[in-house]
Amino acid sequence: MIDLKSMPHSKDDLDRYEVENIFHSWCFQPSQSPLRVTSAKGIRFTTEDGRERLDFSSCFVSHSIGHQEERVVAAICEQAKTLTSFAPTFSTTPRALLARMLAEITPGDLSRSFISLGGTEANEAAIKICHQFTGRRKILARYRSYHGGTATSMTLSAGDARGWAQVLGGTDFITVPQPYCYRCMFGQTYPQCELRCVTYIDEVIELEGGDEKVAGIIFEPVTGANGIIVPPPEYFPELRKVCDKWGVLMIADEVMSGFGRTGKWFALDHWNVVPDILTMAKGLSCGYVPLGVTIVRKHIGDHFKEHFFAHGATYAGHALACAAALAVIPIYQEDNLIEKSAKMGAYLLEKALELKEKHPCVGDVRGLGLFVGLDLVKNRKTREPIIPVAARIRPGMNPKLEVAKKLAELGMMAIVANPGNVIAMAPPLIIKKDEIDEGIAIMDKALTVADAYVDN
Repeated sequence: MIDLKSMPHSKDDLDRYEVENIFHSWCFQPSQSPLRVTSAKGIRFTTEDGRERLDFSSCFVSHSIGHQEERVVAAICEQAKTLTSFAPTFSTTPRALLARMLAEITPGDLSRSFISLGGTEANEAAIKICHQFTGRRKILARYRSYHGGTATSMTLSAGDARGWAQVLGGTDFITVPQPYCYRCMFGQTYPQCELRCVTYIDEVIELEGGDEKVAGIIFEPVTGANGIIVPPPEYFPELRKVCDKWGVLMIADEVMSGFGRTGKWFALDHWNVVPDILTMAKGLSCGYVPLGVTIVRKHIGDHFKEHFFAHGATYAGHALACAAALAVIPIYQEDNLIEKSAKMGAYLLEKALELKEKHPCVGDVRGLGLFVGLDLVKNRKTREPIIPVAARIRPGMNPKLEVAKKLAELGMMAIVANPGNVIAMAPPLIIKKDEIDEGIAIMDKALTVADAYVDN
């Protein structure tokens, strides 16, 4: 065994460790080390080659306030001096304060939180709470969803090819369509469709046992990795009515869409709908320390005063992570980042629509706040996707990955290696107009790669 205090760490050593000793997420394991990041600040990061690059993805929609925000770093350091973590059977000041803060900013009477370490853990807790509260087992999930990489979350990530290798479990699930108007699974056109995607859910609930068997439905209010799908304005109010009719709990996965990403504190605020359970992560602590939360309405939380809560974790309510969130969340308010997201998001959408006019590979553009997607096609008339569903898990390059490679060459990161046909742009909420112009100019050059795959 080598001296563990003086491990070799030259560039070649580090590259070798990456290739030989690391499992890289959602990919065939690489034969070469990826670019090594050495520092980051604001909306930019620097790699080992000394090149500064533009983060147009907020590190996969997590670093919403930007990188290395001094107020957050200081709060983490201060908390680390006194207490980093402790057994969750005891209280800590950061945990208590964060739980109260979340009750203040979330919709309606959402008030009792389970604090975990990430988005998938938050969704796992949400499903357990839903099962235990209703006494039912069936959960509805929507196609083209992603709810996390652990067992139940992956089971409910319907239509995401990354989950095909997963042994399904953790819940009995039924899959229903998204309100994906550009590719309606019913072949309808909004608004003539009369929201068939909602009436279908109503019928499915009845056929699956109604209020005797169906516990809840989990959804991303604005679908993230699988498409930046923004529903019609009536969708969630009507879905709320259906769920109330059957006593089915609405579980809103706001891991990506929460904390100002769409121009509101939470995406469901756009439709004045209160879910029964809401999950959050990413923008909650902005990746400074891993953190996730599952928050429920008061009557659901009160249920567990008389009924055993069958869930827990050693690091539940981790003090250092809670302290990070306590520093992050006020920044949204103090720096008017939610209002800026709405304003800059409208500008980003406008510029993205200009890309559609220039590039035949862009079939649709949609978004809400600083969450904008480019839906890539081989043919605009037929709307044939530029890659098949399975492309993400097949070896070799595809048109979207070629765009990702080109973006890297040009010095920018967006969300391109995600499933499906959509390139997502989700820069930090601190971004300025000229920085959006910079990112759009880079995207303009990169999309020429995908244009070569369009049918003439």
